[in-house]
Amino acid sequence: MTEKNLAEHAISARSRTNLLEAMRGEAFAFAKYKLFAKQARSHGEDELAALFDKTADQEYMEHFTEQADLLQLGGTDEQDVTDAIAGESFEVDTLYKRFAEEAREDGDEQVAHRFEEIRRDETFHQLAFQEALIKIQTRQRTMKGATRSSSKAHDF
Repeated sequence: MTEKNLAEHAISARSRTNLLEAMRGEAFAFAKYKLFAKQARSHGEDELAALFDKTADQEYMEHFTEQADLLQLGGTDEQDVTDAIAGESFEVDTLYKRFAEEAREDGDEQVAHRFEEIRRDETFHQLAFQEALIKIQTRQRTMKGATRSSSKAHDF
């Protein structure tokens, strides 16, 4: 069992679920408040925009990151990229595909079009992460090969 798995088991299932739900809320609040700040700024409401920005930053920089630390959300670069690929793959293969189909069934063509556009963007994200994973794995193999070559040189 990896250290990450051990840490995951150190937190009860209910607390883990609650942390994930709280993080979703914090992430949504961050994005929403940044959007509200942009809108307030466009109306000349700089003080209100600053309040939204400050609150958004706290939602992310404090609340979300502290909860992510408790979950030990991040792993090695390879683990993180693999996790990102899985998330993007789900969005491409399941989530946005289904959402676009359902919107079209409901007669919401504009919504369906937006979901399809986002799905295409997510495909590019998926491919970029797959490319990054290949680079990480290639670098690791190269480093292992260099280590073996260097240790063999000392054997003579």
